[in-house]
Amino acid sequence: MKISKTLKLTLPLLFVMSGAGTASAYFAYHMGSQALQGVSQPENNPTKKLGDKSKKSTKPTEFKPIDEKTILIRVYDHTHKKNKAAESKNKQESKNNQKENKTSQSIDNNPQELKSSQTVANLPLHVKDQGVKLEIQEASKERTTLSFKVNLQNEGVTPVRFLYSFLEVKDSQGRALSAITEGLPQELPPNSENFVGKVKIPSALINDSQTLSFNLTDYPDQKLQLNIAQIPVIR
Repeated sequence: MKISKTLKLTLPLLFVMSGAGTASAYFAYHMGSQALQGVSQPENNPTKKLGDKSKKSTKPTEFKPIDEKTILIRVYDHTHKKNKAAESKNKQESKNNQKENKTSQSIDNNPQELKSSQTVANLPLHVKDQGVKLEIQEASKERTTLSFKVNLQNEGVTPVRFLYSFLEVKDSQGRALSAITEGLPQELPPNSENFVGKVKIPSALINDSQTLSFNLTDYPDQKLQLNIAQIPVIR
């Protein structure tokens, strides 16, 4: 009798628990379905894309450094363009200085002073190598700089290119000096006319040196050696 009562109580309890579990599972499934609405399966497999990329070539490109000569030419061309405006101004100043020199020469007629000037100047000086001629025609003092009038001429059959940053100017003690060129062409054509320009050196760099030396070579071959020594310093 007791067993039958226990069984009667147990069976309803099992049915209630089974119903509660079924209801919970249904509600969980329903809520999960609503939460996943709008979420679709990707069209392509991501792992497949990674596999395709791995098949492509991953060989690094070869590093090619820029040639030093190319860099120097670009730097010179950039600097040369900037100096064009300054060159026109300096040419005008040069014309004015020539007028002043002519005026001073007409005033100073002392034979002794003229003879002393010729002895100190000892110009022109020139050198020639492989048909290319460099001549230092005269020297003059312009404010805070010592200016040399120079001529360049190519009597050969091939053009010659110059990079004037390679112009070496040294004093009598062998110390290198900074110099600025004006009016000289970047390239001398074959059988060319005479090109006139200037080489200017700050007077403060010369100190007590009595002579200077110029050394100019072509670029980029550097086959020419235009070397002039014992260039007098005008003070």
